[in-house]
Amino acid sequence: MFKEQYGEAAVEVLDILDNTKKEDVEKIPQSFIKFLVEIASLDYKVNLDHTKTIEEMNLKDKTKELLGYIYIKWWSYDKEKEEYIKQIKEIEKIKEEKIREKYNPSTIFENKQLKNKEKENQNKTFQMVEYKENILTKIINKIKSLFSRRK
Repeated sequence: MFKEQYGEAAVEVLDILDNTKKEDVEKIPQSFIKFLVEIASLDYKVNLDHTKTIEEMNLKDKTKELLGYIYIKWWSYDKEKEEYIKQIKEIEKIKEEKIREKYNPSTIFENKQLKNKEKENQNKTFQMVEYKENILTKIINKIKSLFSRRK
């Protein structure tokens, strides 16, 4: 699956690079382009409309990742590069915090303990039931009370 996704993404990236200015493509090391050629899927046929911008094209997520890497690594200026790296680090930090929050052992155990306490409390809760005597019991008790007074 992993190899397939990047193989298809490599085909799309190579197609985009074929339609990019020569001087921009020359900024990318040949070793990286060779890497893309090696991992490119032989079965995947790409049909991108190069009259559209990159944002308008229906590209795979892995293609966008590879293009982003190319842009940051070889096409961006130092100031731009620093800004992108800063943004990437912030996004990663937010993702890590969400994961840490979701899988934090202390909160997982806390939640489990709260659920257990709630179950215990539900089991301990008693409701008062009003006891009503039926007619036969009332009559028998009345007769007993009459006999007990006579003694």
